Amino acid sequence: DACPSSDLALLDACGRPVCKSRILLYLPVPIYKPKSERMRAALRHLCEKGAEALKAQKILRPPVQIESHIAQPAKQIWRSPIVSKRVANTIRKKALRDGTYGSFDKETGIGWDPSWDLALKSSQYKVSRYGGILPPKKTSRERSREVRAQELEEQLESRLEKIEEYYTEKEESRVQDMSFEAHYKRLLRGGSR
Repeated sequence: DACPSSDLALLDACGRPVCKSRILLYLPVPIYKPKSERMRAALRHLCEKGAEALKAQKILRPPVQIESHIAQPAKQIWRSPIVSKRVANTIRKKALRDGTYGSFDKETGIGWDPSWDLALKSSQYKVSRYGGILPPKKTSRERSREVRAQELEEQLESRLEKIEEYYTEKEESRVQDMSFEAHYKRLLRGGSR
């Protein structure tokens, strides 16, 4: 199965001539854009819907009927967000790293709009019935750190006095034996008192 010489215009990886008609048979036609040009699905949804892609949607589910009998009535259900919080957080962190946080280009899908933070981290910006944004709760250890430090400082002031009293009493209560035997024992222990 020889190819005509006019068809032998291309070379394969080894440098051998390859028939154009065979190349057309074996090379797949590119349907998708190259990976570098393709936009992530989450970014496409953010371009199209913006903050709505990060919010859960309440939708009306139609009733389920079997013949003339209604098996399940119509009811409102919550549908999870189109872009999950995990994926949105990775996109947000990438924008922070790249320095594109603060603006979003809808054509390229680069950046992050700061108004989306309200939809992404809604629990962080909840307003109580008394008004104002609640600060993060933190752990009890972090919350009570200042109080514990003050208590330690107060105790330390009195502790130093108590330690001093203890050692002076101990020194006073000790009987100083001036005999040769006591002096010899002190020398053996390493002290020269």
